[in-house]
Amino acid sequence: MGRVSRAYHLQHRTYKVFNQETKQNRQSSKKLLDQAFPSVSYSENAHIKVFGNKSPFDGDLVYWSERNSKLYDGKISKLLKQQNHTCGHCGHKLISFERIHLHHKDCNHSNWKKSNLIIVHESCHDYIHMSKASA
Repeated sequence: MGRVSRAYHLQHRTYKVFNQETKQNRQSSKKLLDQAFPSVSYSENAHIKVFGNKSPFDGDLVYWSERNSKLYDGKISKLLKQQNHTCGHCGHKLISFERIHLHHKDCNHSNWKKSNLIIVHESCHDYIHMSKASA
């Protein structure tokens, strides 16, 4: 059974269960179903083809960090390009082996100015906050 048919059967079964609830009708069940199974646009689901005979193990960190930046949108993608796909804390390339985080330099999460934001490795972000907690 393919992925699509499994997802359809799961969604259909969930709708039946929601619809059997005494407080639910078809419209409220459909609303719950849409919250439980949000639709994903094609662009979010699209696969980015690997160029030529590239491999994550070929040592071309620049290619892979730039390729992975295409998976992000908006501010993160722009910051990645601005930082030349390097971590704002340690300076190493941002590659797919470790998740990246958006760090607010002044620790004010409502301050979204470009000068206050940097992209860092997940481990660097943890280290930044550990060192601030002990200070």
